Amino acid sequence: MTSLRNRSRAAASFRSLQIVPLVLFATISCSSIIEPRSGVTLLVTNGTCQGGHCDSLQVLGFPSNQPNTPGGFWSLDLGLITASEACFTLPRTAAFHVIGVRPDGTRDTTTFTWTSAKSLALGARPPSSSLFQALPSTAAFVPASAAGWQITVPAGSQATPTSVCTP
Repeated sequence: MTSLRNRSRAAASFRSLQIVPLVLFATISCSSIIEPRSGVTLLVTNGTCQGGHCDSLQVLGFPSNQPNTPGGFWSLDLGLITASEACFTLPRTAAFHVIGVRPDGTRDTTTFTWTSAKSLALGARPPSSSLFQALPSTAAFVPASAAGWQITVPAGSQATPTSVCTP
C-alpha cells in the first residue's frame, strides 16, 4: 500500500514538473520583449506639397490606450510640418489625466500612461481645425520596435521602419 502511495505521489510530482515549462512558456509568449526607447524619430513627408507650396499640417500621435472621454481622442502633439519634410522625435512616455469630481466635491483622477513600447497611430490636420475632431488616419505601430520611422501625411496609411532622421 505504501509503495502504491509513493508511486502515486511520484506521478503527481512528475505531472506538475511537466506543467511548469508549459506555464513558463505561456507567460513568456504573452509578455512583450520590447522596452520603451528614447530617441525614436519619425520622418514625415508632407503630401500636400505642389509646385513649391506646402500646406501646414499638425502631426498627432494617438496612443492605443484611449480613455472613453466626451472630449475626443487623446493625442500627442508631435509637431507642425510646413515644408516638404520634417523630422520629429517621439516621446519615450506620455501621460493623460482624466479629472472628474466625486459627489462629495473631491477630485477623482485617472492617469493613462503611454510608452514607446505601446502602439501608436498617426494623424495630421490643418492647424486651424478643431482638435476635438482630430482622428488617427494610419494603422498603429510600436515606435520602440525600430530606431526610426517614416510616413507621408495626410495620405499614408502605415508608418514604416527607416533609419534615424535628424530633428
